[in-house]
Formats: sequence, structure tokens, C-alpha cells
Amino acid sequence: MTKQLVLGAFEVVAPTFLANSWRHRLAQPEGYAGLAHWQQLARQLDAGGFDFLFFAEALAYPMTADGDVPEVVVREAVQFPVHDAPLLLSGLAATVDRLGFVVTSSTTAERPYLLARRFSTLDHLTGGRVGWNIVTSDMQDALVRLLGEPAVTAHDVRYARADDFVSLCLALWEEGWDDDAQPMDRQTGVFNDPAKVHRLQHRGPFFSLDGYYPVSPSPQRTPTLFQAGASRAGKDFAATYAECIFTQERSTEALARLVVDLRDRAEARGRPRDAVKVVNGLSVIVGATEAEARQLRAELTAAPSREAMAALFLGWTGVDLTRLDPRATLAEVSTEVGQSLLAQHSDPGTTVGDVLDGLRETMGGFKVTGTAEQAADEIEAIVEATDVDGFLVEFTFGGTESYRDFIADVMPLLRARGLLPQQPRRGTLREMLTGAASPHLPSTHPGRRGSS
Repeated sequence: MTKQLVLGAFEVVAPTFLANSWRHRLAQPEGYAGLAHWQQLARQLDAGGFDFLFFAEALAYPMTADGDVPEVVVREAVQFPVHDAPLLLSGLAATVDRLGFVVTSSTTAERPYLLARRFSTLDHLTGGRVGWNIVTSDMQDALVRLLGEPAVTAHDVRYARADDFVSLCLALWEEGWDDDAQPMDRQTGVFNDPAKVHRLQHRGPFFSLDGYYPVSPSPQRTPTLFQAGASRAGKDFAATYAECIFTQERSTEALARLVVDLRDRAEARGRPRDAVKVVNGLSVIVGATEAEARQLRAELTAAPSREAMAALFLGWTGVDLTRLDPRATLAEVSTEVGQSLLAQHSDPGTTVGDVLDGLRETMGGFKVTGTAEQAADEIEAIVEATDVDGFLVEFTFGGTESYRDFIADVMPLLRARGLLPQQPRRGTLREMLTGAASPHLPSTHPGRRGSS
């Protein structure tokens, strides 16, 4: 039987993701700060059959360890400005009644109780259509300077903190209330049954809590859990907690190995191999002819300046390529931020100059370019070669133009080949993405095992 893919749309609440693509004639950057812009996009994705809209997050902006912000960051809108995505979700959920929403929040910058409360509220407001993309955060220098963190947190320590953070959130979501704790009985005057609302006590290496959780159980209880780390610690963390894992591989061989690796890791932690869904980044540009599509791709690739791409790399890895000898390599460079991205560019045969020149083509996942038929063929080939579960379709020029041709021309072909359901999925986000019969975490998930 042909695998039916899950599809998300990758966005960020900013004028652009790749610097300077906002200047392209097809881009629509003007409305990024207003709700109407995102409502239009949500309607398009919902009607087109996408399963969810995914918001990446940048808490800050690229800066060096000494606090210097490259001028290009401000001038060319390199993740500057960038707005607060979670605040959009209730407005978007009221706009469409099927599409799910995933938002990124950091375990390094946030506090468990406050984050849990926010996501429970969003899960109520969206009718169970919300997911949390768990990150430990890039831009660590910005967290020190803007949030008052004492120092950059070591990479593996961030994942230890994330483990404690998520464990506490799961306890709040899964153990704070029994399912039938709210009788709302007017005759007896009992709104909440005290015997079924439980005092929670958590003493972890990073967080502690002693008290009650004042948000009633939402449709999913726990939001659908995403994770996007690709380091060893990140993959272990994802295999423990994530239900969907966002990857950014660019070769079928590498993605096939990663899919097997992640499923092996999940199985080693007592979860079924299919408990994790792997969704990889995918940029699609379609034209009436292959030449037209390739021209559009070339325009998109050429849009960001070399300086702007270096600033993005600085924000994601903490490494300022412009301060290194262009003839040197990254083989001996280390970082506590973005280790997996740095490793992708650390081949001893690749110079810093090569990395700078190639960033515009190597950022992101697969890049599919051609006619609709060619795009469908290539996507089908990727699925057959890797057994990936779906894709996050990366926005290209910004706004609804990014997805118009993919929805109109490519998705019908994928649907005809059995790679997409004939009718868009419905239900909670967990039911749509994992195929679960229940909106709640499965019994094999550590969040449920801990509450049983």
C-alpha cells in the first residue's frame, strides 16, 4: 500500500526566512505583521489539503559573542523583525476549522509551568489542533544579552534541561486532572471534584514545582510533540518524546539512514517504530516548463546576499564566517549552538569561502524544481528511497504565492498516485498526523507511562 504523506507549511512571522527573498516580485512581505496576512494563508492551506501550518521561531537575531549585530541583519531583514507566533494561533484557528498549527517554543528561554498553561489554553481554543515544536534554541548569545541568562548553556546541558522541562510539562498535562474531574453540577454546587484534581510535586535537576495545575484537560491534553534537533543528544531526545521529527536532509541516502536511526532509537526506548513520524524540509518551485521553474529557482537562490547568508549562519551556529580566513576550513571549529548544521559544512576539503558561496543553495531540505509532473515524480522517488512520512514545504517567496502552484498543480498528482488522502484529514492534530484513534498520547509514550 502506498504511504500517504503528511504535509505542513513552514513559515516564520517575519518578512522573509532567507534574507532578501522579500525583494522578489512574487514576494508578499508587506502584511507579515497583521492577522489578515496569515488568515489568507491559513485559508489557502486548509482548502488545499495541508495538514498543518508550522511556525519556526527566532527569539532574537544574529549577533556575535561580544554583542555586535552585523548591519546587514537590520538593513536586509535577516530575522529582523521577527514577531511572536503563538499569539496568532487562536485567530487562525477561528478562521479555519480543520488545519492544525505547530509553534516553536524554547526550553532554554521558557518556564515549564507558563508554557504548559499557554499550550493547554491554545489546545482548548483550537479544538485540539495545536502542536509544540520543542527546541533548545539557537542564538544563545542573544539569550544571555536579552534574557539575562548568566552564560551560554552547553549543548548537552541544554538537552538535559529540556528533558526535565518536558517531563514537568507532561506531568502537568497528564496527571493534574482526571478525565471526569469537572462535573459542573448545579444542584450539588460542585464544579470541580477536589478528589480528582491532584497536587503535583516535581523535583528535577533544573525545575521544581509543588502545587496544582489550574487549566482543565484540553482535547489532546498534551499538544502534539515535534522536535527538530539532529545532533546525537537531539536525536535521543526526539526518540524519547517526539511524535513528529522535523529533519533537514538534502540527500536521499542521508535521509534514509536518519529515518532508520530515529526509529531504532524510539524502539530502544520502548516505543513502536511507527511512533515517530519523520517530516523533512522540501522547497518546491513549479513552472509551466522546466526552464521557467529553473529560472525562478535561480532568482530565489541569487536573492540573499553573501553577507546576509553569513549572518543567518552566525545566528544558527554562533560561528561568524566573515571573521575567519576564507582559505581555512571549519573542521577544527566548535560551537555550543547548531552543532549539526556546523557539522554539515565541516568537510576538510571545503573552505570557509566555499561555505559562504554555497549557503544559498545548501540551506534547507530537498529542492525540487521543474514542471508539476517532474515535481511529483521527484517527491515520489524521495519517499520510495527514504520511507519518510511527510514534508514541511518551505515557503519560497513569502505569502500565498509560495504554495499556489504546489497546491493547484502538484498535490492533485500526488493524490492521484495515492501519496495523499483523497479527502483532507480531520480531527485533532495528533489524530491527523499519527493516525491515532484517540486524541491523547498513546500508552507507549513516556508521558502516559509516567501517569499510569
